[in-house]
Amino acid sequence: MKISHVYLALLGLVAAPAAYAEGGAISDKQTEVLQQLLTFYAEQAVTDAKENDEPIPDTNFSADVGRKFYLKRRTWQSMDRTCSGCHTDNPASIGKHIETDKPIKPLAPAANPERFTDIEKVEKNFATHCMDLYKRDCYPHEKGNFIAYLMSVR
Repeated sequence: MKISHVYLALLGLVAAPAAYAEGGAISDKQTEVLQQLLTFYAEQAVTDAKENDEPIPDTNFSADVGRKFYLKRRTWQSMDRTCSGCHTDNPASIGKHIETDKPIKPLAPAANPERFTDIEKVEKNFATHCMDLYKRDCYPHEKGNFIAYLMSVR
C-alpha cells in the first residue's frame, strides 16, 4: 500500500507539535542566543574574578550545578521561594505564579520556542528574578550553569 506525500505531510503537521510539546529541539535562534549568553557569562566571570583578585572560576558550565541552583530553596520575606516554585520541578512543564496563580509558559527552551530568543529580555528576567530570590543580581557563573541546565532539559 502506497502512502501519498500529502498524507505524510499532514501527519508531519500533527506530529511536529506533539513532539515539540514532549521536549522538542531548541531552535537555531535559541541556540545562537544561548551560546552568546554562555560566552558572555564565561568572559564576565573571568573579568569579575580578576577585578576582585579572586581565583578564576570554572567556566565549563555544568547542567548538574545549574539544576541544583534551579531547585535550591531560599527563604525571603517569610516565604519559601525557588525558581521551581513557579516553574515546577520540570522546567519543560507549564508553571504557575505563586502569588497570582496565572499560568507561566515552560522555561526550558526545548519546550517553549519563545524562551531565550532575546538577550536583553533574558538579562531583564535574570535581574528581576535574582533580585526576588537573592536581593542581588545572579553571578555570571550562576547564570551560565542555569542556562546549561535549561539547555539539557528536553
